[in-house]
Amino acid sequence: MGVLSKVQISCFIFSYVAALICEVTLVLRNRRGVAGSFILRTAMLCLTLAGLIAHTAYLINRSLTVGLPPLLTSGQDWLLVLAWAGVAGFLILTLSSPRIAHGVFMLPAVLALSVTAVLSSDSVTGDLHALALRRWGMLHAASLVIGVGCVLASNISALMYLLHYQKLRGKSSWLYRLQFPSLEQLTRVTRGCVIAAVAMLTIGLATGFILFFLAQDAQGHRLILWSDPTIVTTLMFWAVMVVMVVRLLTGRHQSGKAVAQLAALGGAFLLLTILGPMILASGGGLKTFHGSASPTDEPANSSPPHQAGARP
Repeated sequence: MGVLSKVQISCFIFSYVAALICEVTLVLRNRRGVAGSFILRTAMLCLTLAGLIAHTAYLINRSLTVGLPPLLTSGQDWLLVLAWAGVAGFLILTLSSPRIAHGVFMLPAVLALSVTAVLSSDSVTGDLHALALRRWGMLHAASLVIGVGCVLASNISALMYLLHYQKLRGKSSWLYRLQFPSLEQLTRVTRGCVIAAVAMLTIGLATGFILFFLAQDAQGHRLILWSDPTIVTTLMFWAVMVVMVVRLLTGRHQSGKAVAQLAALGGAFLLLTILGPMILASGGGLKTFHGSASPTDEPANSSPPHQAGARP
């Protein structure tokens, strides 16, 4: 416990930054036929693995300190779990396909999530100790994390598709340094991730509404309002993703480029509707139950709180 408590977020962020520098250097030196490429690749893998170990230690320490799983603690830990999954996926892909520069695309996304987590609130969200006793809480949090992860994965795959498309057209000479999967593979991955994201987000919304009706104070008052910005933006994001899936499933001759552009649009909307409000809430610029402290921390003369421990 003493060793775990010394691990800070900056520890694994610096490891991921160093790993990204190694990956970019590999790309610039063209990883084939370079004497130092093996050393660079080994350093990149070691730095990423070290960051993942520190990342895991930080989440375990947070879980032990609060007494809850990371998915049920705060918005900060929620984002860090998502970043952790991205790093684990990056290591698996790198070891299975070493010639493809996955790190150029995945590590910046991991760093963006980690930095967003630093800017988000680390206080325990709402009356989680009551809600954590219900299985709905974990199902809700896990499905949302997987859903948002699928959106980010589809966005990365879409970016790789668009860059590979430009490479094949010969529009950008610097793209010849990058190795990509085939356009067909990227299209399948993007399409599958979008469909999976909608399925998981739907489960997350359904379980969130169940928690919405369960979240009441001792007097029977609702702890969450329908007008809460987190609820409104999550519903908007889910609706956009549903429209995307309908277009993907009903379009007869939809090109891979169109699929990639739709996925990129979904990723941009994710930043505006989900991650943006989390940052604003942590800075006090937006009042929402997600990213706020427990209702018991409110002043006694304030109106009944509308925080809770789950995102519908």
